[in-house]
Amino acid sequence: MQHNLKPALAPLSPVLPACWTLEVHDAAIAHTGSAYPNEAVGIVEGGAYVALENRSRTPERDVLLTDDDLMRAAQAEAFFHSHPDGLGCPSETDMVYQQQLGIPFFVMCWPLFDFFYWGDMLTPAPLLGRGFRHGVHDCCSLIRDWYREKGIVFHDGPRDWSWWSAGKNLYLDNFERAGFVKIGVGEATQPGDVLLMNFNYQVPMHGALVHDKTLILQHAAGQRAVDPTRLSGFVPRTRYIRHVSLALRHP
Repeated sequence: MQHNLKPALAPLSPVLPACWTLEVHDAAIAHTGSAYPNEAVGIVEGGAYVALENRSRTPERDVLLTDDDLMRAAQAEAFFHSHPDGLGCPSETDMVYQQQLGIPFFVMCWPLFDFFYWGDMLTPAPLLGRGFRHGVHDCCSLIRDWYREKGIVFHDGPRDWSWWSAGKNLYLDNFERAGFVKIGVGEATQPGDVLLMNFNYQVPMHGALVHDKTLILQHAAGQRAVDPTRLSGFVPRTRYIRHVSLALRHP
């Protein structure tokens, strides 16, 4: 079973690392299909895919490993699991575990056959022309990656799709923790200033970067957690300025 791993024209994940070979990919897919409707779980170890046993009492919706397998995963090159009938984006729990293990995470949504991966140790996709995938390529990811290019790295707040509907305030919580300070919206004229927008919600749920006096850089979501047609790029500041509720600057 062979599959094309060439990146899409609008990338939905970072650059694919060398450890994820066609052989590893085929083995992970085979494991995913045999485990369905439960979650498959495995690691890349020594260049090969190694299937692990999911010991969860609810294996159709989560993963539980033995202590030995968890220690083994912490030493692996990559971690893999499937999302049976699930969303094509990381859950908050996925993002927490990825940051704790500190290795790339790979996910296969089955039977949709939607494959994605993420982790700060991977080479980011170009800032312009990314397809939207919440938690991997979204507005927050775009801002973080812009700052990473400048040598400034800050925490990637774990988040579920539509966290803003639950009343969480992740933009303010995470960006203030990273040292950003509030400024007047009219003062946000320097490249890298962050514009936060609420739209119809109680908390800021979208962010964009000032590029210059007329353009902002953003990656806007639509109604879906994954949408390859919604691309990151420059838009006129005037189109969105009426929606801006707060502005932030990194000193």
